[in-house]
Amino acid sequence: MKNILITQTVLYSKKRGYNFSLSKDWYDYSNKIGFNLIPWDYKIIPSLLRKKKIHGIILSGGNDLFNNHKNKENKYRDMMEKKLLKYYLVKNIPILGTCRGFQLISSYFKSITKKCKNHVRKSHNLILAKSKFIDFKKLTVNSFHNFGVYNLSNNFDIISLHKDQSIEIAEHKSKKLLCLMFHPERHNKTQSKIDKFMKSFFNI
Repeated sequence: MKNILITQTVLYSKKRGYNFSLSKDWYDYSNKIGFNLIPWDYKIIPSLLRKKKIHGIILSGGNDLFNNHKNKENKYRDMMEKKLLKYYLVKNIPILGTCRGFQLISSYFKSITKKCKNHVRKSHNLILAKSKFIDFKKLTVNSFHNFGVYNLSNNFDIISLHKDQSIEIAEHKSKKLLCLMFHPERHNKTQSKIDKFMKSFFNI
């Protein structure tokens, strides 16, 4: 079974310090799709990860980027996830960014996210351009974000845009790096199609 490393939501309090959590949706989804989910605990260093073969990375949702909401947890998570992304980009394994994960990837590649409207608890119908990773022309997906990605570096192909011109799906031109602004682990109207390309992306 493939080992997929996933980042977690970060919370901070003066009493308890930093705390990390991962939605039950991801555990249910990994069981459904058929991969072993390994939560990133932010103390694991790359040398320790070599002892357990990692077949893919998920930069998950939750939190905001520090540039959009300046607090301790966002700053800490940005720092750790950018280190993780930098390390695994050279390993030639699949990297998936979902929602905040997509925003983190865009920030890493020097793009800026902006406030957006009508993207929380919504459903979007998407038309897809030609993709290396997704062999469907249409998808209907969920939406749970307050900030969107409106531009990307030339390293990326834009696969689908929302009507407000925010980017819903993008992929790196040379790396196995896929960015989704929706949550594959939560209910989507075209869930069977999403499950199919998720399995294909992680070679499950």
